[in-house]
Amino acid sequence: MDATLLSVGNFQPIPFPAPVPLLQALLVIGFLTHALPMNVALTGGLVSAILLLIGGKDENAHATRAGRQLAASLPIFTTAAITQGIVPLLFLQVLYGPLVYASSIVIALPWIAVLFLLTIGYYGLYIYNYGKQKMDLMKAPWILIAASLLFMVVAFIFSNNMTLMLTPEKFLPLYQASPAGANLNLTEPTLIPRYLHFVGAAFAVCALTLGCFGLYWKKKDESFGTWLIKLGAGGYIGTTLVQTLIGFWFFWSTPQGFQTAKTTTHLLNTSFGLEAISLIAMGLAVKKGCEKSYKVGLTAGILVVALMVVLRHFLRLFHTDQYMQPLFNAQPVVIQWPILIVFVTLAVLMIGYFVWLGRTVYNAYNKNV
Repeated sequence: MDATLLSVGNFQPIPFPAPVPLLQALLVIGFLTHALPMNVALTGGLVSAILLLIGGKDENAHATRAGRQLAASLPIFTTAAITQGIVPLLFLQVLYGPLVYASSIVIALPWIAVLFLLTIGYYGLYIYNYGKQKMDLMKAPWILIAASLLFMVVAFIFSNNMTLMLTPEKFLPLYQASPAGANLNLTEPTLIPRYLHFVGAAFAVCALTLGCFGLYWKKKDESFGTWLIKLGAGGYIGTTLVQTLIGFWFFWSTPQGFQTAKTTTHLLNTSFGLEAISLIAMGLAVKKGCEKSYKVGLTAGILVVALMVVLRHFLRLFHTDQYMQPLFNAQPVVIQWPILIVFVTLAVLMIGYFVWLGRTVYNAYNKNV
């Protein structure tokens, strides 16, 4: 235990700018605003490529149109994901710096590689969107597939770091094995199910996004809009059912104390209820292409994602409280009200700006795609 505590370290002698519960709430909210666009960016390349390959050389086919529109939107989703990803990462560093800085050093080489992988994948999206007219229709989708696979490698590295920071007893052995940081947390039993559950959620959110495209097109092109709603609803149902099975695997790989905790039980029961509502509503949307049913399923699905984000944070608390709670209690808090007010105001304005920007860009793309 002494070696573990030595690995954890301590905070810098700088007071927290706000109470710990508020910082934790902002961490959760910040991650949710990152997770939604990030899910589309993560799997959108694969989904759009599949649609383009299904549509083939028929530019008027629904699959081709949907694939092109999703691919055209991916740079925007990726930009939003990266920008919003800064928010939870900053709060994570403020609250869990002694853990996340150490785990980042232990896997230094893969962690640094994230910047290069992300840049290459991001650039690939622009190569497709600006060069698709000159490329063969059957070869261009492979650029999207490559970009999506690079993003999935980035997500896997993040999963390694986020699971490693929960188990500081591994810091010293891994560092001794490779002081240069050529490590991954591959012995962690929750790593693979956690990562696959994360990717499954990304496919589900991407399917929801296609259905949202359908809501837009329903008024302009009823046939195409209805097809998109049915596709999005059907894709959501399929990926959610698979993801639920993976979720059980992930759940049973976590510590027993977390599994039996009342908070875990309440969050899971609520999420299962919302998931059932979303699946029923999406089933009606698949059958009839009904906008109202789809909107109900969409709302319930987003709430499930939000609950999973909260549950993920509770798992972090379960693992780290024994190390971090004494540090939290000892760390002084000096509330910087002017900075806090400016931060909250700018955060609200930024969310409003992203909504406006998303609608503007989305409308512009649909006129030209």
